[in-house]
Amino acid sequence: MKIYHLILPSVLILSSCMHMGRRTASAPISPPRLDDLLRASEDILADVEDHQFPQNCVPYLKELEKQIDAMDVKSIPATAVQDAEKITKNSWLIRSTLHSRLEEVDKDCAIQMQANFRQLRFVEDYLLELSRKVTHATPAEIDFQKQPIPIRDNSAPYYQFRSNNSPKLEPGDLLITRGVSFLSGMIARLGTRSTQFSHVVMVAEDPKTKELKTIESYVGVGVAFYDMDYALKNENARILWLRAKDRSLAKSAAEKMAKLVQERIDAKAPIKYDYELDFNDSKTMSCAEVSQVAFQMASNNQFKIPFYPNEIAGAKSIIERLKLVEGETYEPGDMEIDPRFELMGEFQDLRLTRESRQKDAIMSAIFDWMVKKDYELKDNMKSRLAGTLIYDVRRTFMWPLVKKVLKLDDFSKEVPRNMIRTVTIINQLGENLLVELKARDVAFEKKHGVPMSYMDFYRELEEMRKTDLAVFKKSKKKAKFHQFIRPRS
Repeated sequence: MKIYHLILPSVLILSSCMHMGRRTASAPISPPRLDDLLRASEDILADVEDHQFPQNCVPYLKELEKQIDAMDVKSIPATAVQDAEKITKNSWLIRSTLHSRLEEVDKDCAIQMQANFRQLRFVEDYLLELSRKVTHATPAEIDFQKQPIPIRDNSAPYYQFRSNNSPKLEPGDLLITRGVSFLSGMIARLGTRSTQFSHVVMVAEDPKTKELKTIESYVGVGVAFYDMDYALKNENARILWLRAKDRSLAKSAAEKMAKLVQERIDAKAPIKYDYELDFNDSKTMSCAEVSQVAFQMASNNQFKIPFYPNEIAGAKSIIERLKLVEGETYEPGDMEIDPRFELMGEFQDLRLTRESRQKDAIMSAIFDWMVKKDYELKDNMKSRLAGTLIYDVRRTFMWPLVKKVLKLDDFSKEVPRNMIRTVTIINQLGENLLVELKARDVAFEKKHGVPMSYMDFYRELEEMRKTDLAVFKKSKKKAKFHQFIRPRS
């Protein structure tokens, strides 16, 4: 009898530990090794579903972040590519589960989640590009309005769309998108927390036709309605679909914003774009401000988005040139960690994700050089002309002729001089770096059979910077890109 009493508690304790899986109350677990990505994705999914996960959120996810950063893509086994569909589905489920738990965690955990979301998207994009043997394309090679409609028609093998169910778009839904330009890359990197998104789209009913449309604000255009199909096909590498949990509030927000926009259009005084990104003044609105103002109007200023604001700080050259307001800001990507919104689905155009990664890395490097190495943008002849002579001619009847003769891109008269000059420099700098980075990426793929990772890009860009700076110090004319950006000193 005494032996029985001694053995039974031991058996129960052992049984209890076994049923708890990899976690015990006294010993929080770390993420699994990433040698076997399929098994690791299954284990991570089980971990983030565990009721104790919020207690261990930051250390667990930070360690996972380090492991993904340290991944050597040259050593990815063939089985990972073969299992890409399963691994990426698990990755989506991991992100969905983490998103569903935002209400349970604090700010530190939510911000760490945002960093992991970026990494998990990289893993998904990378493996699917390889497994589906996607032919990568530049945006200029695609007529986007002739493509299948993202989210609504995902039959193309280079389209990837995941959703937790099969819902339809509703008024008040938000589509957080990533464009294909360097301007989009700059917007995604403006905050101290880098994101992968550059634009916010609000779904709403047209007050006159009752059709489901989008309300968006664009540089040079301002706030306007757009046909849904046109908006969904509008040059996006990815689209994140969110819905407020308070659906009546979301519907009211969409109705109020639609009414305001229509009234201003009818009065021939449309709402202009907010070039200074001043979220304390709603007379002009950026794309993000449309959704922010809409929810504030519907809630008597009680429902403010985003839940965790970003911050503009550090990149002095950009801030000074664009005359931005430093301090709290609303970056489109901030919405992915707002606990008051449900994650409805996400779309990726795998033809564009590789170049999008390259542009992300380039813009991250540029901002890093500004913050850590005191680099600043430098005007050249082209940017000076864009901000002076060409800017002035754009406001005259001579513009159509000048544009045709000089083969210039059109731009709105509303765009400020400082933005024209800055975007001109960013585009020249970005394209210069992109040509070199793409060449190195292709050479890497020929040698190792796989493309570069984000961390590979960052290493290559730093090597490019050091090499070009040394050339610039000897001969300014021979430098490839230090004529566009260099240390202040």
